[in-house]
Amino acid sequence: MKLNAKFVKAGLVAALAATTFSAPVMAQVKVGVVNSLSGNFAAFGSRYNTGMQVALEEINANGGINGQKLELIIQDDRSDAQSALAALESLNKQGVPLVIGSYASGITGPMSKVATRQKLPLIVLGSADDSITKPGSEWVFRAKHNSTIVANVYFDYFDYLRTKHPELKKIAVMYGNGAWPTSVSEEGIRQAEKRGYELVGKQAYDQGTTDFRPILNKFRAANPDILLTSSYADDGIAIARQIKEVGLDAKVVAIDTASSMMSFIQQVGAQAENIVSAVSWSPDVKYEGTPALYERLKEKAKEEPSFYEAEGYLALVVAADALRRADSQDRAKVRDALAKTDLKTPVTDVKFEDYDGFKGQNPIKSVIIQIQNGKHVTVFPENLASQPYKLSN
Repeated sequence: MKLNAKFVKAGLVAALAATTFSAPVMAQVKVGVVNSLSGNFAAFGSRYNTGMQVALEEINANGGINGQKLELIIQDDRSDAQSALAALESLNKQGVPLVIGSYASGITGPMSKVATRQKLPLIVLGSADDSITKPGSEWVFRAKHNSTIVANVYFDYFDYLRTKHPELKKIAVMYGNGAWPTSVSEEGIRQAEKRGYELVGKQAYDQGTTDFRPILNKFRAANPDILLTSSYADDGIAIARQIKEVGLDAKVVAIDTASSMMSFIQQVGAQAENIVSAVSWSPDVKYEGTPALYERLKEKAKEEPSFYEAEGYLALVVAADALRRADSQDRAKVRDALAKTDLKTPVTDVKFEDYDGFKGQNPIKSVIIQIQNGKHVTVFPENLASQPYKLSN
């Protein structure tokens, strides 16, 4: 019997579209991924995917999981918590030994609770809200930074600047009311008070706000030396532009998360100069293997990579390391292997610890990057810096 050529071609296209990063017929070990491939956070999800692709190629080129090829089963959470929980349930039914996910803390928080009930190991992909690992659970692990780590590295940087510029005393804090911006800013406010800064303004705003001038004008009247904001991408772009519009002349401007993207520099232009952000990784940090990883990420991304690609790479490398050591797809054994992780990577060292109320958290050291001459450069801590810092004015 002859088959219709168009039918055969259509079937091949559909089969190819259904594959993930490697051909399922070759794969023997499957890891679940819940990631934001559509919706508000798709730009970040795409970057995480790029990092995981680079890690996957590296893992399989080096023998996979004890000789077995690794496959990713990727589910789109549509940037929505309910979709993420449905995706997690689907992966649970498929019997995967662990899951990686997701970007937003408002998504990963509920996932972590369900994964714990299902006794399914979860490696946090991009979320940083403290509550995910504090108090945490024995089934949830985070290799990247959390809100406390980020807030503290900002204030370590501010303290470092104050040793050279004692006049930096007054600080204002503004933030979106989402889980992550709220978490890092509330810890920042605690650090400001603890470390003896004069808090001259603090203001939350609703996600979706586009006009920040009323807040910024109020801050301008208080004349802060330091402005710390925590926001997602679109918010941060508008904030940076409107800081200049209202004439707020802080010597140090930190726009967390948003300013770490190349798209921020492209859209804000010269007004982006000297703005800083805390990140888990930067291409110019002085870690062993970082230059080679940078080149691989850049080639795959077809643009300058950010810490988002690096965090995607990191999550999958950690997963593969645990699966190799567990030498089993039994979830309890995989969880036990994750708990014993002691790994050096080109992104950071990973060792999950229980400390200060956190559980399964890697005490990673974040770095501060600054926009100088239209590029991100690492300026703190000094031993990892590629360029000296600059004040805004």
